Amino acid sequence: MAAAVFAPRPNQKCQRRTSSLTPLVALLAVLLAASGCAIDPTRDADRVLAAVPGEPLARAAELARRGEPAAAAELYLELAEAAVPPARQQLELDAARALLQAGQTDEANRVLIAIDKTALTSVQRELVLLLEADVALQRGRAEDAIARLGRVNQRTLPADLRAQYFSTLAAAQRLNKDPLAAAQALDQRDRLLRDDPAARLDNQVSLLFTLSTLGPSGLDGAARETSGRMRGWVELARLVGGFGAASPELDSRYAQWRGRNRMHPAEGSLVSAYFRTLAGGYPANTEVLVLLPRGGRFGTAGNAVRDGIQAAREADRSGNRPNLDFRDASGRVTGPFDRGVDGGAQLVIGPLDREGVDSLAGRPALRVPTLALNRSGGGTASNLYQFSLAPEDEAINAANLAWAAGLRSAALLYPSDPWGERMATAYRGQWRTLGGRMLAEQSYSPTAGNHARAVDALLAGGTPDLVFLVATTAEVRPLWSALQLGLPRIPAIATSHVYDGDIDPSRDEALAGLYFVEIPWLLDQARSDSLSRRALTDRLPNVRGPLARLYAMGIDAYRLAPRISEMGRSPGTFFPGETGGLNIDSLGQVRRQLVLARFTPGGPRVQQRIEVRPAPAAADAGDSDD
Repeated sequence: MAAAVFAPRPNQKCQRRTSSLTPLVALLAVLLAASGCAIDPTRDADRVLAAVPGEPLARAAELARRGEPAAAAELYLELAEAAVPPARQQLELDAARALLQAGQTDEANRVLIAIDKTALTSVQRELVLLLEADVALQRGRAEDAIARLGRVNQRTLPADLRAQYFSTLAAAQRLNKDPLAAAQALDQRDRLLRDDPAARLDNQVSLLFTLSTLGPSGLDGAARETSGRMRGWVELARLVGGFGAASPELDSRYAQWRGRNRMHPAEGSLVSAYFRTLAGGYPANTEVLVLLPRGGRFGTAGNAVRDGIQAAREADRSGNRPNLDFRDASGRVTGPFDRGVDGGAQLVIGPLDREGVDSLAGRPALRVPTLALNRSGGGTASNLYQFSLAPEDEAINAANLAWAAGLRSAALLYPSDPWGERMATAYRGQWRTLGGRMLAEQSYSPTAGNHARAVDALLAGGTPDLVFLVATTAEVRPLWSALQLGLPRIPAIATSHVYDGDIDPSRDEALAGLYFVEIPWLLDQARSDSLSRRALTDRLPNVRGPLARLYAMGIDAYRLAPRISEMGRSPGTFFPGETGGLNIDSLGQVRRQLVLARFTPGGPRVQQRIEVRPAPAAADAGDSDD
């Protein structure tokens, strides 16, 4: 979990209530401190809670500080039952914040819904909106988060809190598949960072990274739509996008651009910082402990991640390569972790297996920033950031893309095995969380070959807006063929399990029209730089195979590690990773936005949105788009 971003205004009564908070939670606590302690005593949280017994209140705060936010939330709710407004509402807000810290988003949402809004103070009304926005982001409901933030009276916030507000808004806009709106929020944040040059430069780098996701044609469109400062940012994104690395020619062209745009706020070192961050951007003499298994169940996966990390280090031309201390570690890793940190490690990458992550997540706090390469079973700790390639994330990405395209009803087709059930649960849960309707569900046997019968049974449930397809390369062709016969104009989306990354014209022809989500590294066949899949294949043959995505994870782990603390403090900070667009949420989870692609006869092609094809007119009802 990320540490608190801002300290409250100098007042000890306020200070005691802001420990161990996540970024947006910290924003809420400081808003409370700034508004209650420095501006209006009637809205001071300590005054609101003056009649609440001090000993249990202090015990709840101590539980949260020790890394037991769920227990703290339980105690806050017990106190709320005996309190009267507005103290009751304050304790319920404290409980909701603690539940968010614990990762219990649904419970936090239930607490917020149950709060009696008629008895809220003016400050508490703002707190509710901000907490509701955070809950919506955690649940993937970008539109709801944006709506809640739109109701916050952000102009009354101090400058540092407004900067955090725009950072959160940028994260919501990116989740809503609107990079230009996200960049506009970061531009607003830039105006508030004039007194913090390092934060301002980092924000400008994130702004360009965000715009880069539009691609060349999207940037061309943005150039036509924007003016003033934003037009300048778009021009810079187009400029750096034309170069694979920093170069004298780029420096010269940037200097010329700055000469023509003297009033633009772009920092003089922006271009060099952009490419330095892409490569790694480690401070000089950084010691990094890498905990990966060399053998056993996860040994092969660990070797693939290790190769990716080492390849990224070799390609790092930023000027400061870190010292990497690789140590064999699996299962409970507290021993190797402590010995490495005692030996001078300033950052940690790993462990890879869940048991190892759980062993670190059980601590209240870690001594150094740690980028785990899996997710715990529910625990968290300060300074622990969790980066995973969980297949469920792909289902969530697919559901979010479908929702962003305006699709609202779906059918679900999945294999009747443990993996299929796991993926179906992820699709089902996210789709319902977004507000979508699941018209029909149907499982199929991955070995029986009754795919057409399963599709017929699925279609008996009605005509959906789209189909969520759970399949692997072994089953996808007959399933897609049956879907095309039954619902030729209804889009379907699958996960990366239908694509192995190889060039296969026969497959591409058979699957033409099917959407899927994938990591950028596997889709960019034109790349030829030292970290491209094509270049690494010459040295690492297993890059073409089931471990390919783990190489990309290793590259991203190397590049993310020096930035995780800053990214954890600011949800708007963005990194264009090989495994997807990356940001860190208020729980310390690395969130990946995958690329949408579509099979075509000429190979997979990246898409901006799922296209919804209208039903055919009566005159051409027998025609097909394919």
